[in-house]
Amino acid sequence: MASVVERTTLQPGTSEYEEVKTLFNRSNQSRGNCLRALSIEKVHNSYLEQRFQAKKQEYQRDFGQVEVLKLWHGTRGAYVDNILLNNYDVSRHGQGVGHRFGAGISFSGQSGYASNYCDNDDIDCMLLNDVLVSNIIEVEENRGGSVLREPPLLPGHFALRYDTTAKNKVIKNVIVKYESDACLPTHVVMFTRHAVVDCDSDCD
Repeated sequence: MASVVERTTLQPGTSEYEEVKTLFNRSNQSRGNCLRALSIEKVHNSYLEQRFQAKKQEYQRDFGQVEVLKLWHGTRGAYVDNILLNNYDVSRHGQGVGHRFGAGISFSGQSGYASNYCDNDDIDCMLLNDVLVSNIIEVEENRGGSVLREPPLLPGHFALRYDTTAKNKVIKNVIVKYESDACLPTHVVMFTRHAVVDCDSDCD
């Protein structure tokens, strides 16, 4: 089945636009700047969606429960089209800034945190994703030692491992996934950065 991407620009004031914008604005400050959303696109890729749903069923079968989290991924603009077409490539983990909490794809519940991994251009973009999580474990930050290539074994389950590692599993500032099909890009947000003192209600 060929992968086809449909991108639809959402109109301000619609329920989906405002839902994504609210999620974006909830934690949109980083390094003295706040982020202002300029546009939001909805992404539809039926091939990736089918693989995501199959992985969700697998998690449910193996772990007995699964949660779908809305998480941000900051990346270079040049990579976005390929991600939307083919999903994340786990083999490319941390090529820009490292893999401090595991050799997988990093996400964040905080748009401000995710923005640190974007291009830092006048206008940048980041991706909102549905991310499957069943069993999550906090891990120590890698500061130049051996890289965590896969999550630890899950206690009491022969040959099963945690599916997710994290810096802090409560605030979800860094969440790492090790399987591409456990992630699904759903929206592209174009944004600008402004000094916190210059932010208005659009950043709230």
